[in-house]
Amino acid sequence: PILCSADEIERHGDAYVIYLSGKLNFNDVVSSLENEIVSENWQVVDHLDIGAAVKEFGKHTENRVVSVCKTQYLARAIEEDPFISLIIPCRFTVFRESIEKSQQSRIVVGFYDPVAEANGLNLKQAQAAEIATNELKAILHRMAEIYQE
Repeated sequence: PILCSADEIERHGDAYVIYLSGKLNFNDVVSSLENEIVSENWQVVDHLDIGAAVKEFGKHTENRVVSVCKTQYLARAIEEDPFISLIIPCRFTVFRESIEKSQQSRIVVGFYDPVAEANGLNLKQAQAAEIATNELKAILHRMAEIYQE
């Protein structure tokens, strides 16, 4: 089995990810993520079921995007620089991927770093983006703890 611990948040380019056992129920992982988002005082603002979207093309995948926002941060940020709306809301993704050269899979949970997004657009809110990144990483840490094997 794939082990996961709270210290195993990894960088994947400009994203932060954790890897969970592929034996887990995918929908339960998504529900746990949403619960952790809310418990950290973030709001779930939208869901995108990538798997359902590509099913009509004969593809089967478990892949969801959970869009999140912390409106008290947004209220300040939008006043400082309305271009922030180009990168909101923040997004978590949960997907199942096959592990190369094996019959196993794993569930990936991650988010794109708000600091990288803010820097990419030369936004004034780099410090606020860092706060958001740290809070989103705390959610990943909690997910790793929940599913630690």
